[in-house]
Amino acid sequence: MIKTALCVGFLLLAPVVVTGQAPSTTRGGPVRTQSRAVADAGGPFNALGATLFWGAWGYKFDRPRLDRNLEALNAAGVDYIRVLGSVGGDSWQDREVDPRWPDYEKVIAGVTDLAYDRYGMRVQWTLFGGAPFNTSTASRTSVVDRFAAMARGREHKLFAFEIANEAWQNGFDGPDGIAELRRLGKRLNDRTAVLVALSAPATGAICDTYAQSGVQAMTIHYARQFGDEGPKTPMLLPWMSLPLDKRCRNALPQVVLNNEPIGPESSVKQDDDPSRIAGAYVMTFLAGHAAYVLHMGPGIRGGGAADLAQTPPRSSEFTELPAFKSIATALAAARRYLPAGLANWTRHEPNAPGAPLQGFERLYTASSGSRFVALAVDVGKGATLRTRVAANITIRDAATGKVLQRQTVAAGEKIPLGGGSQLVVIGRGT
Repeated sequence: MIKTALCVGFLLLAPVVVTGQAPSTTRGGPVRTQSRAVADAGGPFNALGATLFWGAWGYKFDRPRLDRNLEALNAAGVDYIRVLGSVGGDSWQDREVDPRWPDYEKVIAGVTDLAYDRYGMRVQWTLFGGAPFNTSTASRTSVVDRFAAMARGREHKLFAFEIANEAWQNGFDGPDGIAELRRLGKRLNDRTAVLVALSAPATGAICDTYAQSGVQAMTIHYARQFGDEGPKTPMLLPWMSLPLDKRCRNALPQVVLNNEPIGPESSVKQDDDPSRIAGAYVMTFLAGHAAYVLHMGPGIRGGGAADLAQTPPRSSEFTELPAFKSIATALAAARRYLPAGLANWTRHEPNAPGAPLQGFERLYTASSGSRFVALAVDVGKGATLRTRVAANITIRDAATGKVLQRQTVAAGEKIPLGGGSQLVVIGRGT
């Protein structure tokens, strides 16, 4: 189930000069689609993003806070940050980002340059985050054109553009709103090589929003709610929701971004369990999605009054989150051990006849040739799986990334599972 809460001329901007050197791990070249995965000059990669909605406000008004949080995300191995290009309203009065600022072009260019040049992270700009000063067609078109201009020469520093955050509740409601959303998406897509998505659609609106829209990527907001599976439900949703909509499946963009999943201090429900968060990252790619965004409280307003007024208040900085270090460790390990381009592998339902691993009812698998990756969910005492083929197998604890077992097994051999709630099984047939 998908979450339901799912004309200015071009200005050629000179790059903002940022002191310091980008980390040696910085990925190069523009991001492009590769079937269901994303790739750049280094080839396909399993993209890890992080919410940093307030990044543009921080660049203009609180650079030290922005630098501290960018440093924390870079140290956690994040590939890109998701930043709002405009936002305002009652709960955003002290974190407003306004395209009417006289230095607006310098701000959006500066955030992009700072994140990439100093911290080695790209930016996914969400242009409209709910801003009362972007109500006319002309003003929205102007914002789109300004971002297209900013992107020139910076294509390698940008992960993607998204026109609006949950468009239906941020000024693009109804058929006319969707039509304008699609028009703006096409306009931006025609003016830049950067990947463009429209918005996470409301329930039942995937086809209306994205079918034959001409953009290259689709953002999805899965429900941050606990269903029959309790806190494991959000982790399973990318798999359980496939295909996203049968009515228009072949008319949708192949690249899907898991754009705002449950995380520490997220709204509706929150989860700070490293095993489930890392499991959700792995599940994202097993389900054929191209990117996972780590959505955490400090990334919403970064200490804004509306967050501090909550009970309990949201943390102001990532390093204040008690689970941040352990979650970062689990995700950094998963980025290393998962095969690149996993989104393009063939998916196998649990115990499907052609699945390379069987015998465990909560085993979600993808394979490519003789290689396979699986996520075992909610592993209990006495659980086992068996291989359909002879293989070399490594089993890791999703919560830490540590190897629990490494062995060569014969076809049909049973393998005991244990040592963690979520386990990642990686193998190759011999």
